[in-house]
Amino acid sequence: MKIEETFELAFQNHKKNNLKIAEKLYKQILEKQPKHFKTIFYLGTLSIQTKKFSKARSYYEKVIQISPNYSEAHHNLGTSLQELGDFKKAITCYEKAIQINPNYVNAHYNLGTVFKQLGEHKKAISCFQKTNSIVSKEELLKYSYLLEGLEDYSKKLEKFIEEETCSRKIAAMAAYVSKKENIINIYPFCKDPLNFVSIKNLKNELTSTDDFSENLLERMEKIHSVWEPKPTTTKGGYQTLGNLFDSTDIEITKLKKIIEKQIIVYRKIYKHSEDYFIKKWPHKCKFSAWYVKLLKQGHQKSHMHARGWLSGVFYVRIPKLLNKYEGSIKFVLSGYDFPEDKNLPNLTHSPNDFDLVLFPSSLLHQTIPFDSHDERHSIAFDLIPE
Repeated sequence: MKIEETFELAFQNHKKNNLKIAEKLYKQILEKQPKHFKTIFYLGTLSIQTKKFSKARSYYEKVIQISPNYSEAHHNLGTSLQELGDFKKAITCYEKAIQINPNYVNAHYNLGTVFKQLGEHKKAISCFQKTNSIVSKEELLKYSYLLEGLEDYSKKLEKFIEEETCSRKIAAMAAYVSKKENIINIYPFCKDPLNFVSIKNLKNELTSTDDFSENLLERMEKIHSVWEPKPTTTKGGYQTLGNLFDSTDIEITKLKKIIEKQIIVYRKIYKHSEDYFIKKWPHKCKFSAWYVKLLKQGHQKSHMHARGWLSGVFYVRIPKLLNKYEGSIKFVLSGYDFPEDKNLPNLTHSPNDFDLVLFPSSLLHQTIPFDSHDERHSIAFDLIPE
């Protein structure tokens, strides 16, 4: 097979998310032609997708050696360095991408996110203002409340609603502000997300729970997992990369089907809601799932799943004899991008083995540390609009 034919086959597999096949084909090309520009670039892209940021950095550095004025390579190198925590070099890369292409929207936005991480908010705002993208407007809306106050935020929120009604980030912001300021939440996606948390134990859905959990954990241990992977919020534990639900394993497939059925039930429960979270449920979605194993004092910081529509977690095995709330999942309205406020409403659930928890992806949540030497095993997932 000719190199360009192999590349096209690799690229098509890459687009279909068949990443292992794509990577193998890309590497076959490099064996024959080590400086094949497009192949090196897409191996970098694939490495970012699989969160192998050091590999991605190496690939993009090679691309830049071959083509110094390729703005996308500078931008993607910046992304890799940002994920690796090298913010100074990431800034240089983003600025180089913008120098080559002043209208590079993603470079302006990501440069803004670096400055935001560094606490240089004026510089971040300046970057976000240079694009007209929804993601930049999301950031500017947050800043309008935190820096300018409620009146400025309210005006900008009304304008934002004219363009975008289903931003999970703004839904989280609006829920926070409405409770903090005791005002009506006008953002239509999910006005009171705590009311949409569903908890159900699936023990009766499984024919043999002991065999199921043992077999499932056995499969999980064989899948490569990473200690505290960046940029996730997992601390004191391991997490798998890639999409667990792409597996054809019997137990994983069975669990996926059970969850799909429970989501149908979930939608029926809330079918009369006027919130867009239910009313504008996407016609086509895909699953993204991952396994998390937490050890003693393991936890997850407050976060949300901005790409998802519906999120959830299935608890495979929970440590025994935990003190009250240790190892619990806690749903909150503050933290993450917003100042923590313990006076705002929250919901805490102490899970049991085989509990399934479903909730809007806009809802902030965290895992409380636990003191047991037993491991805490769970499978988290998002339903993502396509």
